Amino acid sequence: MNNLKKFANKYNHFLILIIVTFLAFISINTYQDYKKKEIDSFEKLFSNTYLLKSTNAFLDNFKPRFKTIVYKVNQGDSFNKIIDYIDLPKPEKVKILKLITNNKKISNLSENQIIKFKIDFLEPIKVMEIEIEIDKAKRLVLIRNKNIDDFDLKETTKFLKKELTYKESKISSSLYSSAIKEGVNPNIIINFARIYGFQIDFQRDIWKNDTFQIMYESYLNDKDEVVDNGNIIFANLILQGKEYPLYYFKSDKLSDHFDENGQSIKKTLMKTPINGARLSSSFGKRKHPILGFTKMHTGTDFAAPTGTPIMASGDGIVVRAGWCGGGGNCVKIKHNSTYQTVYAHLSKFGRGIKKGVRVKQGRIIGYVGSTGMSTGPHLHYEVIKNGKKINSQKLKLPSGKILKGKERKRFEVQRIKVDVLKSETISSIN
Repeated sequence: MNNLKKFANKYNHFLILIIVTFLAFISINTYQDYKKKEIDSFEKLFSNTYLLKSTNAFLDNFKPRFKTIVYKVNQGDSFNKIIDYIDLPKPEKVKILKLITNNKKISNLSENQIIKFKIDFLEPIKVMEIEIEIDKAKRLVLIRNKNIDDFDLKETTKFLKKELTYKESKISSSLYSSAIKEGVNPNIIINFARIYGFQIDFQRDIWKNDTFQIMYESYLNDKDEVVDNGNIIFANLILQGKEYPLYYFKSDKLSDHFDENGQSIKKTLMKTPINGARLSSSFGKRKHPILGFTKMHTGTDFAAPTGTPIMASGDGIVVRAGWCGGGGNCVKIKHNSTYQTVYAHLSKFGRGIKKGVRVKQGRIIGYVGSTGMSTGPHLHYEVIKNGKKINSQKLKLPSGKILKGKERKRFEVQRIKVDVLKSETISSIN
């Protein structure tokens, strides 16, 4: 007995360590069994169909029920196209189209007109309100009457004074910077470049000390503050002494810019789908800046700062908007059975640009970047004709619509009025 006590005293620390280790082993195993049972229990709980449905229904309550969709009308748009764009159920689509076509005040559309749809996404999905811009000061609002499931029409007007703003200046470095110095709104400058993009190459055709002239609508509030801008009524580029005047003309069937002969300047494809860029690499064989060997350069490169807007060079359908390997982020547009265009190395895509989307000429489809195999920010632009890549800068395309008959007579009267107004404005400035 004494020997046992002596042994215990001598090795008591060792015995305590063994007991603690044993108890820890038992505790860990017990906890792991408990943990496994709990995990199995949670997995069964979350795989329960009814729980999943209940959870989804609960989360759906946090999604916004109402959403306002703002649509800017493009040339050639119809209410059918617009309703398809906002993706309504067929019965609702039929109801809205019937409502609109039966109302003479809203049956006509014009380019750049703003239409807002307030949608209730609670099933069945339905339109609660439609706001249609008649002009910068007047709106027609259709509000759903829940009691009779029809729409009440009301007209709203806000006081805005319309004035014509005229600016002209020599181009020192670029059209954009020169126009900004004159206080021209950036959106007006982009639109100015867009309407000339069908016939002017802003990199090669504009020289230092060339001149621009522009007359556009400005809308002022009761404090005489400019709150919005409207159409460009008159535009002119004087390049190496040659003038390229354009006049805005609107009729029941169209709204566009025409030259002094009543011919629309819109063509199948823009000559340059970017404003203020420098031609950095032309079409043809060259030594590849990254791969190091000579190969065919199947497009035209335009160097420009990251984030510079890139426009669709023509109407068409986006057939690709994503990663294109060495081309980085790219957009490909099919314009018709003959022409396709590619825009590569984008930093990001334009709002709403994805495969299957129909775009209008001049719409922003992306922004300059340096993604993929690129040594710096630029746009790689390709034109494909009947499956073959061709030089976009040597492309000859048919001219646009020519005004005839009564439209031509109305245009001539309006053109003369604008020329007189421009002359009076210039005289008052001088």
